[in-house]
Amino acid sequence: MTLQLPICTQEDLNEVLKLRKRQQFEEERKKRIFNTKQRIFGLDVDTLEHQILEKKQERNAQVKWNKSHDELEQLQRTLIGAKEKEQEEEKRLAVFNLNYYRSRFQRKDQRREFDLNDPDSLRKALPSRVADNDVRLGISCAQVFSGEDLFNQDRKQRQKLQQRAWLDQQVRESKAAEEARRRADSLMMEKINSREMHLEEMAKSQHLMRNQIVQRIRQYNANLAKQKEVNRERVKRETNEDDMAEIYNMLSSDILTENLAVAQSCTDPNRKIPFMYRGMSDEELKSFRKDQEQQLVDMQQRKTEAQLVDKQWENYAINLDRTLVRKQIEVGRRREAQLEELRRANAELALHQINQRKESLILPTNPVTEEFYDQFNKTSR
Repeated sequence: MTLQLPICTQEDLNEVLKLRKRQQFEEERKKRIFNTKQRIFGLDVDTLEHQILEKKQERNAQVKWNKSHDELEQLQRTLIGAKEKEQEEEKRLAVFNLNYYRSRFQRKDQRREFDLNDPDSLRKALPSRVADNDVRLGISCAQVFSGEDLFNQDRKQRQKLQQRAWLDQQVRESKAAEEARRRADSLMMEKINSREMHLEEMAKSQHLMRNQIVQRIRQYNANLAKQKEVNRERVKRETNEDDMAEIYNMLSSDILTENLAVAQSCTDPNRKIPFMYRGMSDEELKSFRKDQEQQLVDMQQRKTEAQLVDKQWENYAINLDRTLVRKQIEVGRRREAQLEELRRANAELALHQINQRKESLILPTNPVTEEFYDQFNKTSR
């Protein structure tokens, strides 16, 4: 008994190469899909671009807010600097007015007791006696004696005038001081009111700016929400379009339409791809039936020829009977020898199988390993 192997042609080799390429492509595809760290397909590019745009918009809004905050801070610093300069100018003006008032109305020569401490008193002093009626002459001068008050009325009149002058001077000084105090208080109140008004304006400006910033943030959030809604609608619309396109492609694909041309092999025009074959066309059926009829005719002709050959073989067999009878004995002997050899081989094979069964009872030949479970779920289809 001989083992007959089919002849391997170039077409078979090409099919094997295609199968190996398909298996290699499938293995590479599984590595790309099942490896979550190095996956290169399945990225949502639109979502990533939208996230990048949102980050840029947030960064721009933060930059604008920081810029407005810096401008507000710079404005506040400018106003504070101007206010400090104004206060310094007020202090300088107050010190200048105080020094001017002191130099103008509080000189040493304007004091009542200046004559006691006047360094030029000797130069300004009169001689010890000018005339007999000198009012400076006292008792020790031996010029004016008691009881001789000749200028009493004049002296009293001059004393009254002097007292009146002193009182007028005090009244004027008090009025001037009161007027200066009122002017200083009025100026101070005006400056306080101006400062309060300025602070109120600054607070209003800051409040207005804060409201504008909040309004801009609200507007930005509203625009962002509107943009998200538009993007959501766009993604939904694109998804529906893709689904409809996929449905149309499936309906118009070669699988559902059963296109017979897709089953034609590219390497052999007479060969069909088994897993894509959908049956024969009308022309092929007609050709097939025609071939069947031709085969029936050929079969009938072969049968007739076979009958003639059988008759010839009968005649030839009669002539060979004698030879076959002589050789039958020899063939029987050879057959017995072959049967004996076959019995011996079967006995050895039976013994070998008995030993294998005994070994299989002791140790299983096919234990369940991890490779048995790994053969499942290996494809991404």
